[in-house]
Amino acid sequence: MKLTKEQIAKIEAYLNNNDVKYIDLHLEVLDHISTDIEYEMTENKVSFIEAFDKVKIKWSETFSYKWTFWLGISNGGSKLFIDHCLKIYKPLWFKSILGIVAFIAVFYGIAAIFNIDLDANYQIFKITALSIALFFPVLLIYWNSKLKKTKLASTYSYLYNKQIFPNIFIVFILIIQIFRSEKEIFSDFIFVYFTMFFSLFIMGYNFYKNHIKAVSNYKKYQLK
Repeated sequence: MKLTKEQIAKIEAYLNNNDVKYIDLHLEVLDHISTDIEYEMTENKVSFIEAFDKVKIKWSETFSYKWTFWLGISNGGSKLFIDHCLKIYKPLWFKSILGIVAFIAVFYGIAAIFNIDLDANYQIFKITALSIALFFPVLLIYWNSKLKKTKLASTYSYLYNKQIFPNIFIVFILIIQIFRSEKEIFSDFIFVYFTMFFSLFIMGYNFYKNHIKAVSNYKKYQLK
């Protein structure tokens, strides 16, 4: 039994009241709940209201409050939403760590093969680090403006705003540190600069790209 547009609108209102306003998660859960309701109406010969009430009970625990250290104590929400965030964030976090390890291995490998003296090339590395540090805030602001222009919220835009964009202030601190660092100090922390930008870039770009994709899918759904 197919639901009417009015019935689907009631389900969407219910989802919006339970922290499922994020468009990528919204469409996924809407499909699951609609299917559950259609099953109840068909198999048990009940009305939409009765089926909806039964399905609400089934999903009630999913909408209970949850928080995790992964996202921060203040960034709690429904269990459904937080679990969905972790499903996206944790694998990406581990991938960025692996990327950092690979970057360091390649960097040291090239330095060893070509006998590059890191200390002797201190100024080159410092200028490179400074260039990246100056460019990165511009990139973060650009991505943030593009996300806002969509006027829609997704799990990806949420993670970008909570986990990536606030690091813009740390970037400015690093820029000051690069300016002030001496040769001995800078060489000890060179990978702190590079790997931080590298990991933030990987995650930030992933959240930005997938938000744009989610917006496109949502707009296609609205045209149906």
